[in-house]
Amino acid sequence: MIKTFFTLFVMVSFVDAEITFEDINSKPSGRAKNFMIWQYMKQDISSKEADKAYSQVEGNIWKIKKAYLKKSTNKLYQKESKCKSQKDLLSIVEKECLNLALNPYKTLNLDTLSREELLTRVDSRRMQEIIKIQAEPYSEEAYLSYDANTILTMFISTTSQIRRENLNKKYSKNFINKMFSKEASNWKKFSLIKIIVNDDKLDKLQSSILSINGENVGFNSNFLLGLNQLKLSHITSAIKYFELAKSKAEHQSQIDKATFWIYLSSSDEKYLQELSLSVKINIYTLYAHEKLGSKVDNYFSSVGVEKVKSNKNICDPFVWNDIMQEIKETPKEKLFELANKYNQKDMMAVQAYIIEKAYRFKMHGYVMPYDEYLGEVSTDRKALVYALMRQESNLIPAALSRSFALGLMQIMPFVTDDLSKRMKNPISCYNDMFDPSYNIKYALKHLKWMDKSLYHPLFTAYAYNGGMGYFRKHLRTGAFGEGKYEPFLSMELMRNKESREYGKKVLSNYVMYKRILGEEVSLKSLLEMLKYPKKTDRFR
Repeated sequence: MIKTFFTLFVMVSFVDAEITFEDINSKPSGRAKNFMIWQYMKQDISSKEADKAYSQVEGNIWKIKKAYLKKSTNKLYQKESKCKSQKDLLSIVEKECLNLALNPYKTLNLDTLSREELLTRVDSRRMQEIIKIQAEPYSEEAYLSYDANTILTMFISTTSQIRRENLNKKYSKNFINKMFSKEASNWKKFSLIKIIVNDDKLDKLQSSILSINGENVGFNSNFLLGLNQLKLSHITSAIKYFELAKSKAEHQSQIDKATFWIYLSSSDEKYLQELSLSVKINIYTLYAHEKLGSKVDNYFSSVGVEKVKSNKNICDPFVWNDIMQEIKETPKEKLFELANKYNQKDMMAVQAYIIEKAYRFKMHGYVMPYDEYLGEVSTDRKALVYALMRQESNLIPAALSRSFALGLMQIMPFVTDDLSKRMKNPISCYNDMFDPSYNIKYALKHLKWMDKSLYHPLFTAYAYNGGMGYFRKHLRTGAFGEGKYEPFLSMELMRNKESREYGKKVLSNYVMYKRILGEEVSLKSLLEMLKYPKKTDRFR
């Protein structure tokens, strides 16, 4: 989704189309209704009206809760919010409030007396152990009496400076295997491995985790451990971790990633052959096809549609929810029949999705339903827009994310506000962003601004998803430089998981759309280009 960091001197709120409580009450629960409630909270409503609307929110959505707290006088919610924001833990009198305020970051720098006092007031055994271990000297011996999850929490829930200055040590194999034991939290084990592998200032810790037993961790941890071995030039050990990751993979895309890295580590072309047989289309399989000189053939770029409009409004999130439910409830053997039902010109994306599902996602759709809204853009720009759109919304105009990114190109409301100040004919309300004509126009405006700084589709994708500021900071850490496994290593070690995987998917979409549009493109050349800053960005 589009994220950026414009300073909004004047916040424009597009709520001209007033939403009433009756509107909200008439709709079924779900994300679309949550979006209505969030917009309702931004209107001039009473505390009582806010309370009634908030009671219909599905899930715990902080974005809505934040807007609600500005309207409501509900003492329970106000108290909860105040407790969570408290920093001076010892000043909190009520135990319930203290429990809400507690977290390992707030207890990190307490002095000895404050720790002792706090320990008498904390009931949670888990939190007591964390407070105690934070007071210990930074040594393996001091940590041995604590369980693995407490040790992991202590390593994770601290600052990078403390980790580098005090925890970056060579630990024994026994201690490492205790910390990364089978019983410890998989999420915590992965979180710490990710921190260590991504921070080259933790060189002693990187050396220590070479001894982790890969049987005790999952796919993602084994994959990162393989990368760590490669960074330290232990190729044979790296391959073993990648093979173990492959054996623990739950999805074909994970198998493809592990297989690709076994190929990079070993240079054995049998792994390229294996990748070329995968049913997935991604950068790993496209790379293999290009190296082998074979063609991708499990895709389609057109579907049979009539020149009539559907009686269903695909620009309405509630309608799209109903269609999704219909698709979900349709037996697999009836999906092709259902696809024929959606053969109207404005339902091309829906039909393509149903066909993909009917083929159990072994065939992939690269349709282009919105050419009329792209004007006279170049073929390259068209390929990039569709590449982003396919990843953002699967080409569905009514797509709405949990964070309320809107429409085909998933433009966030605050970015919509900023762009509207520079559009000749801006939208009148956020719901207009479900209209392809507005959504694409806004996205093209944003991409034009990005063109001033970024000249490579992968980098544009990263910034489109994570924000220009985030990506600029990432580039300046030294990513995408020289190295035996570049640019692949930098692509796999981007800390923001969403942006990391998003960029790879958009790049493969871009290559496919370029080829469908008749412009042959080499993925290998695109990847090679990433090593040369002048060809990719203005930040280095």
